[in-house]
Amino acid sequence: MARTKSAPENREAKRVLIVETAIGIFASKGYHAAKMQDIADSLSIAKGTLYEYYTDKEDLFLGVYDYWMDLYEASMMRAMEDHFDPVSKADALIDTTVEFYEQHAKYAPLLLEFWAHALRSNSDSFLIRIREMKKRLSLLGTEVATQMQTLKLFRNVDSESFAVLELGISDGIFLQWVIDGQTYSLREAYKFRQSVIGSGLMTDTLRTLVAGKVEKKLRKGFLHTSFVRKEHT
Repeated sequence: MARTKSAPENREAKRVLIVETAIGIFASKGYHAAKMQDIADSLSIAKGTLYEYYTDKEDLFLGVYDYWMDLYEASMMRAMEDHFDPVSKADALIDTTVEFYEQHAKYAPLLLEFWAHALRSNSDSFLIRIREMKKRLSLLGTEVATQMQTLKLFRNVDSESFAVLELGISDGIFLQWVIDGQTYSLREAYKFRQSVIGSGLMTDTLRTLVAGKVEKKLRKGFLHTSFVRKEHT
């Protein structure tokens, strides 16, 4: 016999449905042009129902960001937990980032609008949320960089500074990929980045182990690799 959902479960399911519907409206119209009525109409519900879940349009926009980032951060944590050595962890974190960006590629303008809105909003709640998320991701990067140094695989480097820089580079690669029309493999671009940065930080021990692989990636680059754009639903 099927279990009947409790009231909290039903409410959560409705909240997710509202957020997923809002994603399409915000992506197609943009934050400022989108109206709560548009979202209500798409759901065939009264606009007032939306306000039972979100106080206003900005709160719902933040809800979309939270929904995506909660999934992303959970994937990043799983990547850390499922791998024990720092090299595998670093690869898993990159794979998780690439998968997230590829899956949301068609919503790229919306991802960029989150950042812009956070900087121009009268409320600082959006910017605080983004900074908190970035801080948690930075801590993961710091942990991996520190482990690499402990195992004598990386030269001495300030792990926190490195992790913050890595986050910025990661966002920049995604932005460049979007501007370039997604005409090359995002995954290969990230691998190339990893080789460029890693070649400067690797100790002789690690360099000896991966020299051939790194040199091949540096020579090959990522712009001229065969690439078929994936369509994510």
